[in-house]
Amino acid sequence: MADEAPENSTAKTIHGKPRRKRIHPPGVAPVETAATTIPVFDREEVERQVTLAWGFEPRLEEHLGPPPALGPEEGPRVDRLLSMLKDLRGSQRALLFGTPRLREALAQVHPACPSFAEVISLYERAAALSAMTGAPVSVPPVLLLGDPGIGKTHASKAIAAALGVDIHAFSCATSSDAQALLVGHPPTWRGARPGVLTEAMIASASAQPCVLLDEVDKFMTHPTEQPYAVLLSALEPENARAMRDEYLQVPFNVAKAFFILTANDAGQIPGFIMDRVLAFQIAPPSGDALVVIARNIVGDVVASLRGGVSMPEDVVLHRLARSNPRGIKKLVRLAYGFAAAAGRGRLELVDIDAAEAVATGTSKPARIGFLTTENGPLSM
Repeated sequence: MADEAPENSTAKTIHGKPRRKRIHPPGVAPVETAATTIPVFDREEVERQVTLAWGFEPRLEEHLGPPPALGPEEGPRVDRLLSMLKDLRGSQRALLFGTPRLREALAQVHPACPSFAEVISLYERAAALSAMTGAPVSVPPVLLLGDPGIGKTHASKAIAAALGVDIHAFSCATSSDAQALLVGHPPTWRGARPGVLTEAMIASASAQPCVLLDEVDKFMTHPTEQPYAVLLSALEPENARAMRDEYLQVPFNVAKAFFILTANDAGQIPGFIMDRVLAFQIAPPSGDALVVIARNIVGDVVASLRGGVSMPEDVVLHRLARSNPRGIKKLVRLAYGFAAAAGRGRLELVDIDAAEAVATGTSKPARIGFLTTENGPLSM
């Protein structure tokens, strides 16, 4: 007789082969293991759109001959649809699941982004819940609020890197067309193209890329447009499961994506958007946290300079820490330039002072070719 399987380990058989159950903590009901991929667009609708344009199904092309010539509006659209059909990946993209490695990677973000501990912990808990249940990692849309230059974009990219997913960053402050950013325009519009977000979903290796909408409180659009109404279609789960690209006329599933929004002023964001995000007020880093950030930034610069310079002493790092993270980034390379001009590979306080003078526009170049008198410069 066959050996009995250990308790809580043997499951029903599939095609005659035993399947392993996930072992759950006491009191937690077992669930079926989730699928590892999902379709991010409707492939049948892609085929239907090509069929409508050609008059016959794409699979019949080899029997019926070349498709009809299409106009300048429809031709590029059908070409884009065909490229989706020919993609060897099909419409399926991978889901993300909690693992010890993922949780360790997220834990490593804390030292690099000390001001974002609460935000990082949100993703750590989501990974822990995924590991326990077998469901994909799921996090509601997140809004990072705080002063300019405190590292909101940097932290977002660090979280995406720890998750191991692509990040697609869009600046809302420089976008003049919210609809083009998310869902595109109908093909009859001049210069129409797919939405930047849906293009990102096609290109991504994951069904759960990180979508970073930077400075969402500064949407620059035509006064008659309602950019946040378009954004709502991506943030509302029911709509996000079948968000229709207006150009391709194909539904996309963006419901599993990790949305991170950044803003300086929550007062500029409509209430119906605020209701759909988890908002975190990020305090400016100070004290030891800012020194840690300064050390991380300088370390990245030193690495990029191929070992030709060295890390500065703590007194220099503390001097740099008077600035916010964006200011530190601006100063460091300038300061190393002053050090190099003096024949040194290590920063000194004088280099930081000189760099700050350049960055703030307070440096005064010496006059050349003039004598100064009480009445002003005298030409030689």
